[in-house]
Amino acid sequence: RVTNAAADALESLEPERKERLWPLMREHLPAPLFDAYSTRIAEALPWEYQKSLIAASLASRLVYREGLSWAESLPSEALPTVCLEYLRQEQRIRQLAEDVRTSSLGERDEVSELLIRG
Repeated sequence: RVTNAAADALESLEPERKERLWPLMREHLPAPLFDAYSTRIAEALPWEYQKSLIAASLASRLVYREGLSWAESLPSEALPTVCLEYLRQEQRIRQLAEDVRTSSLGERDEVSELLIRG
């Protein structure tokens, strides 16, 4: 249910937003496969496959972090919006973590890691 809602939400994204989802593909694919074929995958893999991989990855993280009972408590009609907002906030956290990592803060690596872990 969450994966389908995430896929529905991803379908509504503009093309430039879809391109920014590539880091989610990297997380879902085995590292050797991604490292060896990332440019070919990006060009050759149809959007439907990319969307399915991203939706499954996003849904599993959402359920893992928030809990199955939380996901089940959401009304079906709200789930795509919640998935999309979750994705937006996750991307914002990644950007903040990168900003911290490249800052002059003494504990930048530790703070950045804490942001990513949640």
